[in-house]
Amino acid sequence: MKLSLKLECLLIFCLTALTGWADAIQGSTTDPASGKPEHRYILANDQGYYVNKNLAPTSTPANRAVFAMYAVDGKADAYYLYNVTASKWVSYTKAATYNNQTGFLQLSAEKPDGAYFRFDNYAGGYYQIQPYTTGGTNEKYLNWFKGIGPDNPLDGNVSLGLWQDSGSKDAGSRWTFTAVDVEHTWTLFSAGMPSNAVIKVGDTEYRGVNAQGDTHFRAAYVDESEVSVICGGGYVYTLVVDNANHQINVDFVQLFNPTASPTAEEKYPYLLKMPAAYVGTNGGNLLGVTKKSTADRFLLIEDAARLGQYYIYDQTSATWISYSSATIGSTAKQQSESKVTVETSKAAAKTWQLRLRRDGASVSIFPGELSEISGASPAWNFTGGVSQNVVLNLWRADDGNSAWLIEDPSAGSLACATTLFSEPGKEFMHKIVPNEGETVVGVDFGNLTTLKLYDDRLSVGNAYKYVYGKAPEAEGEYNYVVKLKTTDGDESSVTVRLTVSSHLQSPTPMMGWLTWNWFARAISHDKILAVVEGMQNKGLIDAGYSTIVLDDCWAKPESDKSKLTYDPAKFPSGISGFKAACQAVNPKVKIGIYSDAGSMTCERYQPGSYGFEKEHLALFDSWGVDMLKYDFCNSESSAFASYKAMGVAVKRLNESRVGRTPFVFNICEWGSNKPWTWGAEAGGSSWRATSDVRESWIGSFGLPGVLGATDVVRYLWMYAGVNRFNDLDMMCIGLHGLGGPSNYTVGHQQNGGVITGLTAEQARSQMSLWCMFASPLSLSCDFRNTPAAESNGSAGTLPKPLITADDLATLKNPVIIAINQDALGQQAEYMKSLSTGTTNFSNTGYDVYLKDLTEGRKAVAVVNRGGSVVTLPALSLSALYMNATATYASKDVWSGAEKEISGVLSVGQLKPYETKVFVLTEKTAPTGLHNTALTSSNAAPIYDLSGRQLRSVERGQLYIQGGDKLMK
Repeated sequence: MKLSLKLECLLIFCLTALTGWADAIQGSTTDPASGKPEHRYILANDQGYYVNKNLAPTSTPANRAVFAMYAVDGKADAYYLYNVTASKWVSYTKAATYNNQTGFLQLSAEKPDGAYFRFDNYAGGYYQIQPYTTGGTNEKYLNWFKGIGPDNPLDGNVSLGLWQDSGSKDAGSRWTFTAVDVEHTWTLFSAGMPSNAVIKVGDTEYRGVNAQGDTHFRAAYVDESEVSVICGGGYVYTLVVDNANHQINVDFVQLFNPTASPTAEEKYPYLLKMPAAYVGTNGGNLLGVTKKSTADRFLLIEDAARLGQYYIYDQTSATWISYSSATIGSTAKQQSESKVTVETSKAAAKTWQLRLRRDGASVSIFPGELSEISGASPAWNFTGGVSQNVVLNLWRADDGNSAWLIEDPSAGSLACATTLFSEPGKEFMHKIVPNEGETVVGVDFGNLTTLKLYDDRLSVGNAYKYVYGKAPEAEGEYNYVVKLKTTDGDESSVTVRLTVSSHLQSPTPMMGWLTWNWFARAISHDKILAVVEGMQNKGLIDAGYSTIVLDDCWAKPESDKSKLTYDPAKFPSGISGFKAACQAVNPKVKIGIYSDAGSMTCERYQPGSYGFEKEHLALFDSWGVDMLKYDFCNSESSAFASYKAMGVAVKRLNESRVGRTPFVFNICEWGSNKPWTWGAEAGGSSWRATSDVRESWIGSFGLPGVLGATDVVRYLWMYAGVNRFNDLDMMCIGLHGLGGPSNYTVGHQQNGGVITGLTAEQARSQMSLWCMFASPLSLSCDFRNTPAAESNGSAGTLPKPLITADDLATLKNPVIIAINQDALGQQAEYMKSLSTGTTNFSNTGYDVYLKDLTEGRKAVAVVNRGGSVVTLPALSLSALYMNATATYASKDVWSGAEKEISGVLSVGQLKPYETKVFVLTEKTAPTGLHNTALTSSNAAPIYDLSGRQLRSVERGQLYIQGGDKLMK
């Protein structure tokens, strides 16, 4: 199964993405001969090209033309187009029909007679533009037909042409209109901004920017060329300038750890890999090699005086990689003929700079002396092709072979979890997914006699082998070895560590409530206690939502880490007094707290804990805190090192808490540095895998809604398991568009900051998906009988109570909660072959998910991504890893309907945004997969919540066993 991120061969190298459109284009009335048109716009297609004054393409902001539209009497959405920059009207020769063509448009000094255009706002501010024929509109669209190149040169004189595909099919026919000269309040967002990084907009520098939307400035229009970012320490960034919503998103990700010098005690060697080959050395030449074992190791050494400038040292050949000139090279078979040179001393070498490519995983490597970078800039490339035995050279960055991955050679060769957990004697499952080009040939279990490797899913669904059985009864550390073979015949092995313990941090996902979305900074003892009382009255704590987490701004404002303490104005009884008050409401309540793996927290309100992990954790423990949410703003070291330091402290604390509630460590770095690959090794039991989720349905990568979040995480199922969960962030159920930070959706500024929030179906879909994904379930709304707008000045009069009966029915459904809390710990697999909504952040199609549950049961969820009713074909049970000939009991989680099925699962119709969830149980099979009975013969007795001993429990029923509250 292919799991490596796709390396795109980009037509346009994109360091930033530019989006923007007017809410609705407005026609001008002032005759251009008499004065300046009232409403003026810049036109750009969705490929990133602007229209210049000759109606030709340009990628240079200074060459963009400005246009105005004049309405046509009696025709809706029809406009004459005026080129303000050229002081001429845009015209064309009107005909009965048109062909696909280049150079269709003309410029005219006089207003054209009848040569006007239909502007169709067909999708969220995107327009497609059609000329009128002598008989009406024509199914041809303005487009640089044949693409940008010889037929339509950049900054040339060939005007826009026509093409048959509409904007919904072709980005070249998809147009945005950005208003000029109208000043707006802009919001700057960032995730993972290091403490020494700088975002510069125009002449203004910003530091410590966070994802909460509290950094603002005023501007009419911002071009990506006006935004620059400086960062080092192995960090790169993505930049999105959104002129539609007047916001800029800068997200940081650390791709590598720089090494101080070739002789440093701690070195971080890496492999450098383009799509077809690694870099290796032979006879002084830097050549492409296909085998990982023959690739050279490189150190990236940051220039101490210049942030983001790196010397590249070939550790294998003990040489420095440099360049003779920062220009495009040609095919060369000797390094002496290449622009890339090999030097024996650092003094003779030059630095390089790295920029993240559109795929979000690979970089292009540029000469350090370049001050302006574009797709035409020279970058590392085996110019001429690896198959031609050429040496490393410089070629255009927009070539697909200028994309490089930075790989850690010590990383385990499995694209799935290799650190696993189980409680003693419990059912255990490990889905083994190799990297592309590798095959699992076997597993050496040693003395683990209760586990076995299965291959019955190798030719269906997501095609993998898996380990299944019962974990050992004895606590301890166990290992088994996965044996692999590559397509080249190379053999390797990966050791999997299995920790069996009855004192795991979080064997099932945490359930609770967080302060941030509703209260932001405005938290206090009395306010949060009132929320806890509301949760108790509504039965939410007994339903499992028992961890109350104090997010940022609970502490006394301070920057000195040694002075961290609670704010007595907010918590006059301290945190321990607050916990005691909460437990007086319900003794099941646990308390979580927030800190940051950096110099300051994300709000820059209180000190972070980096370097003070042991001291701060001891302080939290002395207050009776049970859980830590640990953010990654203003970072001072690498993500893994920062979180590992706290993880070590948590591990030591938990060793002293045996017999008490284990302390839970939640890693919150928004998925930027792929924490699913190292979070468990750093000591966490869950990790945020997305940016902060907003109260919207789709959203974007930087501001995801419900589906945006699941789109980001749906291919990470192989990294989840018991005590290791991908966290989808706080749920927005019950906010009803009245929250604070959760309201910073993609389109929040289009209506003065007021959003509609989630519909009832969308809210229920969020609950369904979070439970299917085995995400922690974190509520964030106001449960007080008399809610108050704590962090949203636009909220107005609030309903009393804010939470509805539908909300409570969604949040308390015992069957969907049981799916989330299932002891097998599996995240639902995305069944791509059965789905039609495979494009991320799209609002069409449907998605199918399959989750393995204990006792061989399955949960199947089907999601309607769009706003129209869809009818699904019957789903084959064999395609869902089930027995095609067996009979299954099927239960619809939300309707409660039950029936027996065989062969197929009939879903029927889905309402707009609806998610149906089914639990399927084979009628004739013993418990467990493969007819394996897994019930321990010496299991502890079970009791109901009143203390009465039970013989058995129904699915979805809460019960107590071994001192733990469980749900079947």
